[in-house]
Amino acid sequence: MAVTTPVKPRRGRPPKSATKAAAAEGTEADEGTTLEPAAKRRRTYTKKAKAAESSASLELDERVFFSNRLSAQEADTTQFIPGCEDRSMFDEARASACIAEGGVAATEGGGTTPSTPSAVAGMVGYQVKKIRFGNYIIDSWYISPFPDEYSRHALLYICEFCLKYMKSEYTFKRHCQKCTLRHPPGDEIYRDENISVFEVDGRKNKIYCQNLCLIGKMYLDTKTLFYDVEPFLFYVLCEYDAQGYHFAGYYSKEKRSAQGYNLSCIMILPSKQREGYGKLLIEFSYLLSKKEGVPGSPEKPLSDFGLLSYRSYWRRAIYEILLACGGATVSIEDLAGQTGMTVDDIISTLQTDGMLHRLPGTPGNYAIVADTKKTEEYVRKAREKNPRRIDPSKLRWAPFLIKATLAAAPPDRRLSTSTAAAIGGTHVNVTSDNDDDDDE
Repeated sequence: MAVTTPVKPRRGRPPKSATKAAAAEGTEADEGTTLEPAAKRRRTYTKKAKAAESSASLELDERVFFSNRLSAQEADTTQFIPGCEDRSMFDEARASACIAEGGVAATEGGGTTPSTPSAVAGMVGYQVKKIRFGNYIIDSWYISPFPDEYSRHALLYICEFCLKYMKSEYTFKRHCQKCTLRHPPGDEIYRDENISVFEVDGRKNKIYCQNLCLIGKMYLDTKTLFYDVEPFLFYVLCEYDAQGYHFAGYYSKEKRSAQGYNLSCIMILPSKQREGYGKLLIEFSYLLSKKEGVPGSPEKPLSDFGLLSYRSYWRRAIYEILLACGGATVSIEDLAGQTGMTVDDIISTLQTDGMLHRLPGTPGNYAIVADTKKTEEYVRKAREKNPRRIDPSKLRWAPFLIKATLAAAPPDRRLSTSTAAAIGGTHVNVTSDNDDDDDE
């Protein structure tokens, strides 16, 4: 009896004979029959070949696009590739949009705007549109150079006491709960009812003064000082209530001005404008000039609005003195001594109003001729419009150079504060061994 041993099937691919037989049968197999890999590849290749032949046989004008809704010419996308003319139109549109948003459309050397979208976004998008200051949301007028991480936000939140700026309302509310400062970090040198003026040294309170300049730049087109604040003194005008001293405006001046300027820039918040604070600060700057015993003048050149404000104040100050004299003879030097103004500013104001007349037969001599009725009418309207004035008796202040010299003097050679204030601005060297002034 013969024993049949079962043959163990081989792993891997089937024998060649089996593959050929399966390939021959696969051509006649039904759709439900599983084909071998070789047959699948052959059928796929056949379909691709047929599709390639059919597509190659069609001409361009015989193709069907979007169910025969578009012709071959309409479906040709090569006509939409941007050309030189399209590029120039795009650059013009981008430049006009950049100018409309307050950006720079061209460089000073005549170059065009950056060609990358990120560069354009850096000029157009990086601009603070509004600030939350106290209970007010105020629109900005000009671009202020805040750091990039803050300039990306259209709205900044600013503490009205310490002037710290923040990006989110949550951070702002948390800061308001923690902020302990309720007045500017300086000396209060003037108080009249609810109005106070603080003198802040740019060297001693650098961060506060830098933030002050960044806020000022948002409303002053010609301001260029932002971070170099050490050579300046800042006089901050505040409104006082039960919560503290609320910022309303400020002006700055150099500690030592070679030209004798008593004011470098002045800014009143838009929410506090039309309340007479601008004229009040101008009058205050001239009060300090009279206290120093040196005529003062604002830094030149003045802007258009600055010239209007100053000319209005100069006219009122001169007219009030002329009316107080009662028709007596007054010289320009007398006007300069009583107003604290420079001779040039007085002559410019009188010439503008047509009040300087040349005396006949005396070359180089002029007379001040004023119409009493017009002068009285102008002063009356000015007082009705701006009734608030500076009271010199409420000033508690000594000139900066005297304070610096007193601080550097030995204890046995120092003057009292009341004596220094009574000097009124004459530079007195109280140190006998060292004649150099302290620059602070």
